[in-house]
Amino acid sequence: MYDNLFFDADGTLFDFMSGERWALKRVFSHLNIGVTEKALECYSQINNAVWLNFEQGLITIEDLKVERFRRFHQKYAIDSPPEESAKAYEEELSRSFHLYADALPILEHLSKSGIALTLITNGISAVQRGRLVATKTLHYFSAIVISEEIGVQKPNRAFFDKALEMASPTKKPLVIGDSLTSDIAGANNAGLDSCWVNRYKMVNTEGIKTTYEITSLEELLPLIENFN
Repeated sequence: MYDNLFFDADGTLFDFMSGERWALKRVFSHLNIGVTEKALECYSQINNAVWLNFEQGLITIEDLKVERFRRFHQKYAIDSPPEESAKAYEEELSRSFHLYADALPILEHLSKSGIALTLITNGISAVQRGRLVATKTLHYFSAIVISEEIGVQKPNRAFFDKALEMASPTKKPLVIGDSLTSDIAGANNAGLDSCWVNRYKMVNTEGIKTTYEITSLEELLPLIENFN
């Protein structure tokens, strides 16, 4: 049934929270900010809000890169330009190597099974491509679709249309991701089946329809093997 799997990156394969903290600790040290849970959580909340604005088409990716640090600098009364923090953060994050423990085994298993794998991400191009190298996962994907490179982001249907064009599946692919508002809503917009990776057992308060729901990538295998 599925000859191509469209994998989201952050929160699905990449352990973004660990990578984010790893990169932020290095940026904070340059800013002489104490690496506290309060500071890390403050940035994370700001970052999530700005990314949601991006998904909604309210802000460009270029503005996003700096806006999250502009708000953070304002919150902590930091005098240095937010552009400098944004650049330092991108450089650090692009070197992050943090994957979920189940990511590599699943990618290896699927790769050996002959199913084509496509990466679909709203992430920043330099960051995501750097992390694919750092995590040694680049070779698993026959196509890599990054919103910054194609000029449109999930959940816009045009993103998935472009992904279908780039991946050229012969059958309908399965979209696998952790974000209801980005991955799953986008799959719905494109008329594709979806698998919600609900690692933290969140409640679907959005009412967004999912084809499947799993809490770990290991649970994906029976779904795929039952249809192939």
